Amino acid sequence: MQRPIVTLPAGFLKFLQVDWDIDWRGQGLGENTGGGSAVVFNRFPRWVGAPSVFLEGAALAQWRGIRATAQGRVGVYRLPMVDPIGFDAGADMDLPFADGSSFASGTGFAAEPLGFAAQAAEAGAEQIRIEAEAAPRVGQIMSHELWPFVVTWVQQASAGVFDLGIQMPLRGAMAAGDPVLLTGMGLFEAIEDGMGRPSYGVTRSAQIKLNFREVLNR
Repeated sequence: MQRPIVTLPAGFLKFLQVDWDIDWRGQGLGENTGGGSAVVFNRFPRWVGAPSVFLEGAALAQWRGIRATAQGRVGVYRLPMVDPIGFDAGADMDLPFADGSSFASGTGFAAEPLGFAAQAAEAGAEQIRIEAEAAPRVGQIMSHELWPFVVTWVQQASAGVFDLGIQMPLRGAMAAGDPVLLTGMGLFEAIEDGMGRPSYGVTRSAQIKLNFREVLNR
């Protein structure tokens, strides 16, 4: 079955709290007679996150429509991994029309801050070289072809060119010139069918808790 992909409007989710992390999916084997323990890693790691967001007014109705399109755990969310301490794109993620107006929902066009691969890298690489206007930060979440990774170290190679250590290792081959999103973007699914069901009162606003895990089968 073809899973529907739902792309969230730019700047739609007003994130209050984020906790993006890599689930390395290790399985503990318990303690042995010598008091030691062991962990087996026999499944692919993936990103998980349970962000809290704030919605009000028409955005609540729009979210209801988005959830219905996703059909619970059937659909796949194309989701920006907003992380203001890693990379704060701010208003640059939500651009208005030339006259300053927005769509009826109050959102604008999606803007995705980019760097570019300065050289090719194979799948599995733990180091890449990119061109960017400013040095990336250690801990910044970035992505290539909707596969997110986190920057573990940064070294400037030349003006506007930076070598980066990354984890998880690159999950697809990168060609020179490929765009690299400076704010991570990935494909995620809801962990439960009722995820994000809003409840609101006379204020017509709600704080909702989301619960995502990365989709690996694409």
